Amino acid sequence: MISLVEIADRMRTGPMMSGKDWDMALFKKMSELVKEYEIKCPDDPSVWINTDDRLADAAWQAAVDFVVDVGCFCLDRERVVRFSEEEVREAIHSMQKEVVMGEGEDARVWRQHEIEGTEPMNVAPGHHAPFTEDLANSVVENFAMIPRLDFLEGFNFPKIDGYDIYGIPLEAYASKRQVAWVREGVRKAGRPGAAIVLYPISTAASSFLAAIDPDAGLRPTDGLLLSVLPDVKVQYDLITAALVYQSYGYFGISGSFGIAGGFAGGPEGAIIESLVKTIIAWIVYRDNLYYNGVEHFTHVSGGKRIMFPIHFARSVVYQATIRNSDGIPMHWPIPVSELCTESHLEELVLRSIEATVNGANLYVPRVSRSRMNGGQTPADAELMIEASDAAIRSGVKRDDVYGMFKPVITKLMTNTTPEPGKLITECYDLQRHKPSPEYQELIARVKKEFEDCGLQW
Repeated sequence: MISLVEIADRMRTGPMMSGKDWDMALFKKMSELVKEYEIKCPDDPSVWINTDDRLADAAWQAAVDFVVDVGCFCLDRERVVRFSEEEVREAIHSMQKEVVMGEGEDARVWRQHEIEGTEPMNVAPGHHAPFTEDLANSVVENFAMIPRLDFLEGFNFPKIDGYDIYGIPLEAYASKRQVAWVREGVRKAGRPGAAIVLYPISTAASSFLAAIDPDAGLRPTDGLLLSVLPDVKVQYDLITAALVYQSYGYFGISGSFGIAGGFAGGPEGAIIESLVKTIIAWIVYRDNLYYNGVEHFTHVSGGKRIMFPIHFARSVVYQATIRNSDGIPMHWPIPVSELCTESHLEELVLRSIEATVNGANLYVPRVSRSRMNGGQTPADAELMIEASDAAIRSGVKRDDVYGMFKPVITKLMTNTTPEPGKLITECYDLQRHKPSPEYQELIARVKKEFEDCGLQW
């Protein structure tokens, strides 16, 4: 497989191109591939999840064609990185179906699952969200107490020791402190060997490298987030981090979902973009895990809930990844409504069921546009896991989802405005590891709503 050193050299010597020209070239190529491979999302919302394996395979081939014909764009060098067809196909053949993480009694195997499979999903229950440093230890400990935890990701924060996090020295210091907090939190929860993942404070290489510390930071059995940016753009400093971390054996994660409403175009182009970014994340950064579905720009930014046909497009990506590679997709449930609201929980449960049916592992439930200390609670993660297990127990199949959960889907699609909610300290007891009575009652009500649809909790 092509080496990371060779990738780094191509970032330095590849053909020059402006960012604007790259965006236009990407838009043109995506449009061509959508037509050539007849990538089409349905007009009928009853076709909620893809059941056409040919469509999934066509989308994957379109993505391979893009990587071979176009490559990716190094943002900070304004260079195009290109690959031969042989290099791309060899890389895809080399993707990992299983990743061992953590150590000792806390070691876990994160694996690719089958579409409509019966094995419980792997779980990363928390963080990838903003918290203030006064809550850091207790928040981490609470998430680490969730038994199904396979790895726990870090978080971001605006200040450290009273100082604004600005510039390379403070960013490096904050990164080191972040992983130390997470390491201490999992230890307090009785999970000292659990895998943790660095959430980048910045994309500077120094910020990534500062987190390496086998005692109080990242160990070789841990991971880090090295994401391919929207519109298939990569970064020079991230290849630096990838080169160093790969030599130690760390695993990588890419936030590689496609964005409908960007330069890839509509949901059809976003399907291809997501799969392209999955392949690029493996080749350029050696990322092993991919939260790679499809989202709409308006939903991600918290403007309003965008569901159909995004749910369908997302299912095509997961199925294409599993059918055509050993890549490990995972779903990132990001409701637009805030914590302790009915629609937040309804969307969380629905998306967790869909992820499981499509074979995608469960990754970090979080409010899509989360405010400080208001992005997630352990109760959300526990509900996500329960919903996934219930989908398996109930034998939910791809073509069951819309008919079975139509009352909830119709309700969510009718009112797309985000509900304002609460902070974690207002709806979750961090001392007793349980949601507030109000939140408990709301969770029970939403579970009953899905039970009435036929879900067996």
